[in-house]
Amino acid sequence: MNATKRLQSGRVWNDHAFYVQIIIRRISIISASFTIVAEIWVPTPQRGLIIGLSVVYIAYNLMLCIRRTKPKLAELAVNLALCAGLTVTGAVYSNVLYHLLLMRMVLKVGGDRARRMAMAVMVVYVAANTFRPDVVTVPLLLEIIYNVIAFAVLSFTAVYMHNVIANQLKHEGKIAELMQENARHYEMAHTDELTGLLNHRSYLEKTGNLSQYVLLVVDIDHFKKLNDTYGHLFGDHVLTTVANIIKLGIRSKDMAFRYGGEEFAIVLPGASLELGMKIAERLRYQVANCDFFHKGERVKITISIGVSRKDPSEDSEDAFHEADSALYRAKRQGRNQCAVF
Repeated sequence: MNATKRLQSGRVWNDHAFYVQIIIRRISIISASFTIVAEIWVPTPQRGLIIGLSVVYIAYNLMLCIRRTKPKLAELAVNLALCAGLTVTGAVYSNVLYHLLLMRMVLKVGGDRARRMAMAVMVVYVAANTFRPDVVTVPLLLEIIYNVIAFAVLSFTAVYMHNVIANQLKHEGKIAELMQENARHYEMAHTDELTGLLNHRSYLEKTGNLSQYVLLVVDIDHFKKLNDTYGHLFGDHVLTTVANIIKLGIRSKDMAFRYGGEEFAIVLPGASLELGMKIAERLRYQVANCDFFHKGERVKITISIGVSRKDPSEDSEDAFHEADSALYRAKRQGRNQCAVF
């Protein structure tokens, strides 16, 4: 379970990081475009080579954006080579491309690999500047030192952001796991283990907020005798079978409960007494005609049902007493029948 959560968190992080990387790729394309504009506006001796390298840089990264390719080491190598070429030829704004490249690659790897990647970018940047045709002056040296410091700060910031978001996703995964665990505990506390129906506690909670419904109280006839004669395992089989018949015989918005022992309660929100009696009769008929066998012997199982209507002016407890009263009248009249209060 924990491994699955970690894997899901990792996938979420990769999705977020990839989205940011796509944005940074687009920004780098715009930055390279500024280099071309600068060369057209103020030509330099290396104008043709700078524009050519910038066009290749834009085309390569544009292709990656269109294909939505995830950053790989090959992308780092190609872009570093192009950045170095632009630096050697003295292209303006080429320093920005190093920063953008470093940011999107660090977002991919994070941790110690990000530090090694930052060192690689620094080495290439410094080496490219040493091969520039112009003389290394104090301002240029200061610019190199400034960018090296910026590379270090940028990589540290990206790694820190990587770790913060990864930890946040990890905590979110734990919270989601706790919520699922709480939901399972809630379900277990409100569900009857044997039949899978809602239990008595759930009945009290769910009917407390309903202003109007029809209530069916169902009781398995002579259930104690069945247990004594055929054993509790057969009794459990009868309970689960009757519960399944009830689940399949009611509407999707209706609620079925194991109220206690062999007694069930069915709540029909917004139903009329006529519909309640129709559903009750159908359930009674289905149980009476269901085949129950014990060691090859067919056992006749029947149910009795009491029906009442809960009005807005009535209390839910009163509605249950009315249905229960109708149930006992059905039993007194011979069982295997439905009675309405």
